[in-house]
Amino acid sequence: MTLSRAERVHQLLEKLRSFDIDIEGVAAATNEGLVIASSLEEGLDEERLSAVCGAVAAVSKSTAEELRKGVPSEMIIKAPEGFILILRAGVTSLVVAVTLPTANLGLVLIDMRKIAKEIAPILDK
Repeated sequence: MTLSRAERVHQLLEKLRSFDIDIEGVAAATNEGLVIASSLEEGLDEERLSAVCGAVAAVSKSTAEELRKGVPSEMIIKAPEGFILILRAGVTSLVVAVTLPTANLGLVLIDMRKIAKEIAPILDK
């Protein structure tokens, strides 16, 4: 049986989430902030997370381009209760992770980059 693109992305997100117990949730979204797939702890809203991260990515892109720095590939938000990490996954999509403040940011980013590279060809078709 052939899996849909959304199902394949969901499997990759589950894999990412399994890498670290400090990851509270992960999602794949369009650049416009629409949900493609997610794996979230209870209490995290996939539509809100995707929409807000899409907006952050858009503002970051505008800011970086205005300052002649190109298109940002990673956006990191550090807050008292944890991190929100947004990575571009190809041309059309984003991969988002929400973590606890105890997360090893370097390791989470390494894993996210790997998964984003696997998701990109699935969604850029």
